Amino acid sequence: IVTSMLLLGGAATVEALTGMDYRLASFLIPWGVILYTASGGLQATFLASYIHTVIIYAVLITMIFLVYIKFYSSDQIYDFLDQTVSFTTEECEAIFSDDSGTFFEAGKYACGPVSGNEKGSYLTMISGDGLMFGIINIVGNFGTVFVDQSYWQSAI
Repeated sequence: IVTSMLLLGGAATVEALTGMDYRLASFLIPWGVILYTASGGLQATFLASYIHTVIIYAVLITMIFLVYIKFYSSDQIYDFLDQTVSFTTEECEAIFSDDSGTFFEAGKYACGPVSGNEKGSYLTMISGDGLMFGIINIVGNFGTVFVDQSYWQSAI
């Protein structure tokens, strides 16, 4: 369960960042791990873990500084998310368009109400998909803590 959660989460991130199909990303990500582990052994695994952690923290700190301090405040972000729900399909098509026309696809871009959320809001805790995500993560995280031997080895 944990492996599939990590793999599909990584594949969804790659799809969101690059447009690569998540099925292809789900196939290619393990091959990258297999290759650097096979070439460098356990040392490569630990080194990659530390390097990935440093990269994640650097990106998080940079994005927090840029989004919440330099360009916007948390109040503005809240207002933007609240306003996004009120956009009609026509307004969304106008926002997501270029010289050749609109490239807006409902459900693919964050514009307009969110189906399954209370009042279509991005700012709600009452969400069917959010509830499913929470249940899957609770089950997966219990699997990580109590069953996965690599968790105990890394925690020590």
